[in-house]
Amino acid sequence: MSIPFYDFPASPILIVGALGIAVAIAVFFVSYQKYFNSPLNKEIAEKKKALIKEQKELNERLEKIEQDLKNL
Repeated sequence: MSIPFYDFPASPILIVGALGIAVAIAVFFVSYQKYFNSPLNKEIAEKKKALIKEQKELNERLEKIEQDLKNL
């Protein structure tokens, strides 16, 4: 009983197609990284503002709690 072994066809169309897929994946990856790391991305700016606001609110609450504990 032998195990079947299939040769990868050496067709130029398959090689060009594989290279095209590799280039498309590379372009997708690079454009994704450039978009989401861009300082012009409005989503990141809004998220950053919201996080800064939340941090300020939490710091105020923490200060109030610390003052209440000192008054006990």
